[in-house]
Amino acid sequence: MKKISILLAASICVTLLGCGKAENAETGAEAGFSVEPIESVAESETLTETDTGETHFTEALDNEGTYWLSGYLRASDKDSAGEPDEYGVLQAVIYEAYIEDDVLTVKGVTNFRNDKAQDPVGMNDVDEAAFIVTDQTVFQMVGGDIGPEDVTKEDFAQYLKDCADTGLLLDIQVNGAQVVVAHICS
Repeated sequence: MKKISILLAASICVTLLGCGKAENAETGAEAGFSVEPIESVAESETLTETDTGETHFTEALDNEGTYWLSGYLRASDKDSAGEPDEYGVLQAVIYEAYIEDDVLTVKGVTNFRNDKAQDPVGMNDVDEAAFIVTDQTVFQMVGGDIGPEDVTKEDFAQYLKDCADTGLLLDIQVNGAQVVVAHICS
């Protein structure tokens, strides 16, 4: 058991040193930032670290490959977008989202992750991003006992308007600049 503990402690130290975060790990937590060090990011994705230790995703449209963006639909809470909440967690707030023609526009601060099951690896610091909607884009309402419900683009656009200030999660899978899946989750 002692060998496992020592091995675990050594692994954590090596990981922190490898990420360049060992000396700042406690400082970031004290400052109220909750973004963890980034372990792997595709080459086409640009991440920057600010002098406060925050990590931001800065190229929402120019990426190749698949990634996920998400944020809470809170139209009346624009000022708290990207600000720490009472627990120090940066708030992913979408204060406006709509579909016009074949473009899904999202305004606010969103989380970024490489795959759906991953915790966020960064925050989008671009105030507005637009993504292409295709005939293959899947729109879903997720929650409740029934499971995901596929809806039309027009119905989803109406749900975005109706849910604009509900605090529900808008979760978008993007490939390049095209929306693969868009969920509104309760």
